Amino acid sequence: MNVKHGRDPIAIVGAGCRLPGARTPGELWRIVSEGRDVLGTIPQDRFDVEHGAARRRRDVLSGAGGYLDDVAGFDARFFGVTPFEALRLDPQQRVLLEVIWEALDDAGIPAESLAGSDTGVYASLQPSGYWDLLRRSGMYDMHAALGAAVAGIFPGRVSTLLDLRGPSMGLDAACATSLLAVHVACRALWSGEVELAIVGGSNLQLVPDLYFSLGDAGVISGSGKCRFGDVSGDGYVRSEGVVSLILKPLARALADGDRPYAVILGGAATHDGRTGPSLVAPGLEGHKQMLRAAYRDAGVAPADVDYVEAHGPGTHTGDSTELAALDAIMGEGREDGRRCLVGSVKSNIGHTEFAAGLAGLLKTALAVRHRIVPATLHVEEPHAVLLDPGTAVELALCTQDWPDRAAPAVAGVSSFGMSGTNIHLVLSEAPQAAPPVPARPRPSRVLPLSARDPHALRALATAYADLLDPVAPADPAVPAGLLGSTPEVGDVCFSAGARRSHHDHRLAVTGEDARSLAAALRGFVRDGGDVRRVTGAPKVVFVFPGQGGQWAGMGRRLLATEPGFAAHLRACSQAVHAELGWSPADALLDGEPLTRVDRIQPALWAVQVALAAVWREWGVEPDLLIGHSMGEIAAAVTAGALSVADGAAVVARRSRVLSRLDVPGAMWVVALGEEQVRAAIGEEAGRACVGVVNSRHSTVLSGDPAALERIVEPLRARGVFCRRVEVDYASHAPQVEPVRERLLGELAGLRPGPCAIPVHSSAWDRVVGGEELDASYWFENLRLPVRFADAARAALADGRPTLFVELSPHPVLGSALEEEIEATGARADVVTSLHRDEPDCAALTAALARAYELGCRPRWDRVQPGAGVPLPGYPWQRRRFWPDGPKTTARTTTTAGIGNGTGTSALADAGAVSGGPAGVGAEDSAVIAGASPAAAAGAGAKPDLAALSESEVAGRVADLAAQVLSLPGHEIGVDVPLTLLGLDSVLATRFKERMRRDLGVDVPLRDLLGPDTLLELATRLRASANA
Repeated sequence: MNVKHGRDPIAIVGAGCRLPGARTPGELWRIVSEGRDVLGTIPQDRFDVEHGAARRRRDVLSGAGGYLDDVAGFDARFFGVTPFEALRLDPQQRVLLEVIWEALDDAGIPAESLAGSDTGVYASLQPSGYWDLLRRSGMYDMHAALGAAVAGIFPGRVSTLLDLRGPSMGLDAACATSLLAVHVACRALWSGEVELAIVGGSNLQLVPDLYFSLGDAGVISGSGKCRFGDVSGDGYVRSEGVVSLILKPLARALADGDRPYAVILGGAATHDGRTGPSLVAPGLEGHKQMLRAAYRDAGVAPADVDYVEAHGPGTHTGDSTELAALDAIMGEGREDGRRCLVGSVKSNIGHTEFAAGLAGLLKTALAVRHRIVPATLHVEEPHAVLLDPGTAVELALCTQDWPDRAAPAVAGVSSFGMSGTNIHLVLSEAPQAAPPVPARPRPSRVLPLSARDPHALRALATAYADLLDPVAPADPAVPAGLLGSTPEVGDVCFSAGARRSHHDHRLAVTGEDARSLAAALRGFVRDGGDVRRVTGAPKVVFVFPGQGGQWAGMGRRLLATEPGFAAHLRACSQAVHAELGWSPADALLDGEPLTRVDRIQPALWAVQVALAAVWREWGVEPDLLIGHSMGEIAAAVTAGALSVADGAAVVARRSRVLSRLDVPGAMWVVALGEEQVRAAIGEEAGRACVGVVNSRHSTVLSGDPAALERIVEPLRARGVFCRRVEVDYASHAPQVEPVRERLLGELAGLRPGPCAIPVHSSAWDRVVGGEELDASYWFENLRLPVRFADAARAALADGRPTLFVELSPHPVLGSALEEEIEATGARADVVTSLHRDEPDCAALTAALARAYELGCRPRWDRVQPGAGVPLPGYPWQRRRFWPDGPKTTARTTTTAGIGNGTGTSALADAGAVSGGPAGVGAEDSAVIAGASPAAAAGAGAKPDLAALSESEVAGRVADLAAQVLSLPGHEIGVDVPLTLLGLDSVLATRFKERMRRDLGVDVPLRDLLGPDTLLELATRLRASANA
C-alpha cells in the first residue's frame, strides 16, 4: 500500500448515532456483526393518515421501515434552547445536536475546549416535513422558519453553541450528501483550513409525501428488504438515521492519546455527467471514474483493497451498475483468487438516505477496527457479474475475519445521490497510540461526574457504577470498546475528568478501587443526595494557618504517593537543612514528635508550601493568599515574593530566635469576640493583650502567664470556653520585643520580590506588595496582633462565590472561616487539605473532590494520568416538543400542552410543549408554570418599582422572562445571564416590549443581550426608578 506522500491521514476519533435498533456505535456493531435485520414497520402514530393524500395511500404506509424512537423528545435545557424555540426546531436538528455531543464525548473532547478554535461543521439534513407540520399548526414566525424551513441554518447553530470559528456549512447532494460532507471536511483538514471537523447527517421522515413519490417510481421495496446484490432486489426500505463523526489529523490524534476507529486516506467526489441514461440513473463510466480518482488520491492500488461498503440500495439497476464498476476497477492488478469483498449496511438497517453515507462509513470503520467483515443479508441469487469465475468482487455472505491478516486492513466506502453525485472514500486500519507510561498506583482515586440536571447526574452515577462494578448483564448501550471487559479504574477516572465536559451539577466520589467508587455512587443515588448547582468557578483563597495543626508523621504517606508533594517537600527540607542542619522530610518519615518551636515551624512551613504546590499542580490556582502568623511565610513563598531558600531562612531563623527567648509567655484561646476580650483584660492591659482575632467569637489572649490565668479564671467560672495553647512564649505581644534587633540582624540580607499572587497580610490587614516583606515585616508579623477575621471578611467583601482552601496537616482555621461565612451570608465554602490520623492521600483527594463539586476546574490529566477509555453516554432528560394538529378557531387552543389542548398542568407535570393557534406565542398564553398571576394578567396598572424591594423587582422581571422564554418560573435563575437561558435577539425584542408594557420601563436591547444577570438588571431598574 502506497499512502500518498506528505499527507497525514484523517483519523475518525469519535462517533455517535441513532439508527434503527442502534443508539450507539456499539449497538450498530452488534447488529451488523451478528447479521441481524432490524427493520420493522412504519409506526402507526408517525403520520397523520387521515390527512390529505395519506388517506388514499395507506397501502404505501403499511410497509416496512426503519424508525427511531422518541423523535419528539429533546433535552432543550441542556442546549440552552427555550421551549418556545424547541417546539419550532426540526426534530432531526434536535436529535443531531444530541448525537454530535455524544460523538465529541466518544472522541474524548470536552466541548468547552473547542471554544474559539478553527473547528469546522459539515452537515447534511434531509427535508423532514416538520416545517409543513408547523405551518399547519399556525406557526409562521421567524424561529419556526429558521428552525424548520432552512436546513442550512443547523451547522451555524452548532458553531454558535460551541463557539467554533471554522467553516460551518450545510450540504445537499441527495443520498450522497453525508459522505460528501466527510469528503469536504477531509479537504479542509488537509489544507489546514480547520484543525478539527464535526460531520453530521440526519434523516427523519415526519410527513408521508415522499413515500408516495418513491412508491409511484417503484423505488420502495415491496418485499420489505434491502437485497443488495440479489437479482430479485426490488428496491429499498426507507429508514431514519442520524450519525455524527469527529475527524482530526492522525498525528494529532495519536499525540492526544485517541483510539481512532480508522483513518481516511483519500477519496473523490464526481458526477456521472451524461454517462448514464438519465439524471437519476447511474452511469457505469461515471462510477469507474470515481473509483480511479479515489484510489489515485489515496495513493492506494485498488488491488490492495480488502472490502468495499457499497451504496447498495437493493435496486436492480443501481446494484448491477455499481457491482460492474467495482469488478472492473478492483480487479486491476489483483492476484488471481483474491477477491474484494463487498457488502451493504442497508441490508441490516435500510436506506437512511441523507445519513446513508455516514452510516456506511461508520459500519466500515468499526469493521476495520475489529478486523471483521460483517455479512450482507437477504441474498439468494447473486447478480450475474458475481457469478463469473473471473470476477474480482464477492459478496460477504457471512461474517468473517478480515482477509490478509498480515497487512493493515484497507476498505472503500461508496455513496451515490439520485442527482448523479458519486462519493468514494478510502479507509485503513489506524495505528494505535503508544500506551501511556503507567502512572504510579494511587491509594485513593477521585471520579468526577457532572450533568446539567440533577436527575441526569443521578442517572449518570448509576451508569458509572454499573461500568465499574457490573451487577447485571451488560447494557447494550455500553460503548463498543467496553464489550466483554471492565476498563482499568484509573483510566475511567482520568477519562471522566480529562476527556469529558464539566457541567453545573456535580458529583465527585473517592475510593481506593473500582468497587469502592461504585459503592459510593450507588450510595449517592440511593440516599438521594443533594446536588448544588455551581454558577462558575469560585474565587479561590489559599489559607496558611500558624501553629496548631502539626502531628507526628504529617504528610508522610504523600511523600510516597504524590510525586509533586514529595518534590516540593524535599526542596524545602534541603533549604531548612542548610539553615538548621536537619531535614523536615526525614523527621516526618521517622514519625518524630514535634514539640519545639524550631522543629514545629520549619516542618509546618515545608508541608504548607508542598500542599500549595500540589493544589496548583492539580489546576486549583489561588486568586488570593492569606497567612496566619507564621503561615504568612509559606504564603510569601507561594506568591513568589520569597524563594524557597529565603522562606526557609525566615522560618528557620525566626523559630530559632523564638526558641531562645527567655521571657515567660503564654497564649489562651477564648470563645468571645475581640471587644469582650479587651473588656475582660481590664487592669491586666500592661501584661496581656489581644494576640489573635480568629473570628467574631474566637480570640486569642497573649502575654504573661500569671496575668492570663487571672483573666481566664472568671471567664471559665461564667462558662466561657477557654483553652491554653501548647506554647511557652507569647507571640503577637510585647513579650517578643527582646528579639527584635536579633531577628532584624538575622534577616538583614533578605531581598523579597514582587508577588505573582495577591497576599492579604493579617498583620497589616491589607494586601501587601512583595517588596514590603523584608526583615522588618517579619518581625512585625511576629509582634503585631493577627487580624485573621478581618482578612477573611475582606476576602468575602466583593460578593463573589469564594472557596477557602486550608493548607494545613489538620484543620485549624476552618471553623473560624465558616463562622465568618455564616455571619456575613457570603456565598463561600471551606475545604481542608489533610486530617490528623486520616490517610493523607484519601483526605487530599476528598478535598479535591469537594473543590470540584464547588466549581473548581482541576487539571485531571495531572491529578491522575491515564489512557482514554469509552465511558457511558450522557443521560438526556427529554421533554416532548410537538405541534398540535391543524388550527381550528382563532384563539381557543392553548399554546402550551401535549398536543391535546391541555395547558399549564401539562407543561409542569408532563414536561411537554405543543404548539397552538396562529399569532399566539407561548408568552401570550400566560399559562407557563411558575408565572405569577400578576404577570400572567398582562397589561394593567404598572407597579411603582421604586416602592418595591430589589427581590420583588427581580421577581416581576423573572415572571416576564418566564413567559417570553416559555420556561417554568423555577427555571429562571436570577444569577444567570438571560442569554444563557435562551434569550436571543428576536425574543429580546419581545421581552423589551413586555417590560415596557407591564413595568413601564424601556430597557435597551444591549442590556438584555449582555452579560448582566437578571438580578443585576433588576437592581439597575430599581436604581433608575429611585433616581
